[in-house]
Amino acid sequence: MPLTLLECDKPIPEREKHTYIKKSGECIVPMCNVQTTPGDLTERGCTYAGCMGVVGGPVKDVIHLVHGPIGCAFYTWGGGRRQNLSDNTEFHRKYCFSTNMQEANIIFGGEQKLHKAILEAYERFPDVNGVFVYATCVIGLIGDDINNVCKQASKEIGVPVIPFSCEGFRGVSQSLGHHIANDVIFERIVGTKEPDE
Repeated sequence: MPLTLLECDKPIPEREKHTYIKKSGECIVPMCNVQTTPGDLTERGCTYAGCMGVVGGPVKDVIHLVHGPIGCAFYTWGGGRRQNLSDNTEFHRKYCFSTNMQEANIIFGGEQKLHKAILEAYERFPDVNGVFVYATCVIGLIGDDINNVCKQASKEIGVPVIPFSCEGFRGVSQSLGHHIANDVIFERIVGTKEPDE
């Protein structure tokens, strides 16, 4: 059966070089690593997805806290296509939280909500070795100071609370998120204590 594209399936002109339909005998390389076009579907993840979903997400002994709307929290290591690779299928459901930013939080700021969420999550799971806090697009737009909130919370709970400023709009793909996560991990975690014998 031949492929039939409906009008609603066709990409907008600005995106035609980013997508393609493979036809016999054609060799098309799509245009990559450029900003996505608002209003058109993309199959790429954002900076946040690269930071949280690829690099930070597999870390098992920390709480993962997504500071942003609940929809962003769906993109976790265990919520995606890798569910069958985990050796503990319950882990990511128990240790991934969201501040679930609502309209009022976005208007008036979410720093207090973030602080409270860190303390609540740690109270429920005090056996973790730290808390990773991921900023989403909304947080970058409203300007919550996650670094200061994490620093204060870390003093209160006695474990590292590591902020990742990985707002989705910061890069053209997941790649920047990988770099942000790796840089933060090397700056704030690697070499801070000796490994267990």
